[in-house]
Amino acid sequence: MKAALVYAAGLFDLAIFIFHVLFWRLFRWPESLEPSGQLNTATTQTLNIMLTYCFAVYAAALLWQGGEAGPALLLPAVGFGALRMWLQFRLFGVENRLSRIFTGLMALGTLLHLIPSAIAG
Repeated sequence: MKAALVYAAGLFDLAIFIFHVLFWRLFRWPESLEPSGQLNTATTQTLNIMLTYCFAVYAAALLWQGGEAGPALLLPAVGFGALRMWLQFRLFGVENRLSRIFTGLMALGTLLHLIPSAIAG
């Protein structure tokens, strides 16, 4: 069961990686960022590229380690997910349907990282 949950967490991270790769198309970057100025445009795109890289590496690590993945690898993602959900409420809100779906998916991803970290062996 632990291995299956870790693989599911890795696939979740891979999906988040793909989602971030699609930001340029989904949000019409860099054109839609232009009103924020060149520095903010460059910063936003750089942060997204770096986060995309982190999700790719994290997904690969989880898929590679499978059931051997321990809390040291899994728990940072729990913190990431909890912080991201808090930021969703704080900065974006959950008034519309898409925001609620996104927040639910983040909760699911957080649990996919939390539960296997609590399972021994």
